[in-house]
Amino acid sequence: MMTLHCWLESVKGWYQPNHSHDFSELVTLIQQTPNSMMNELDNETGSEALAYWLDACFRLTKYYQHQGYNEQAFGYIQLSYAKLQAVVCDASYSTELKRWSLKKLDRIIVAMVEFCQHQTDPQWQQESVQLINLHVAFMESQQHLNLKYSAKN
Repeated sequence: MMTLHCWLESVKGWYQPNHSHDFSELVTLIQQTPNSMMNELDNETGSEALAYWLDACFRLTKYYQHQGYNEQAFGYIQLSYAKLQAVVCDASYSTELKRWSLKKLDRIIVAMVEFCQHQTDPQWQQESVQLINLHVAFMESQQHLNLKYSAKN
């Protein structure tokens, strides 16, 4: 298994302008994300890795959506949402990281709902309503941590 530092360097390499931007390589990188990323989120390497990881998920969402593979596209945006929910629910993470994750979840849910609403199949419209309801319930369970003042704001 690849170390987080090596994984991060590989992902950064994919983003270089002279790189081929082969999306199958990006899929492999997402699949090979070291579990240690989630254990290092409170340090610079871990937070940078998470930022690249989230961006990669969104790039894969856009790529697969453009290819017409909506289920795969939606899967990557759901994966990013689920990963951040796990951060919020883990007592070992700092309040600041949880607050940042909650704010990011708000942005991701908007992207997820927009994705669903742009689909023609009625199942996606139902999915959109369900996503909103589940997101509201989740955010309420967090006692509005995302709305509390942060000294860094």
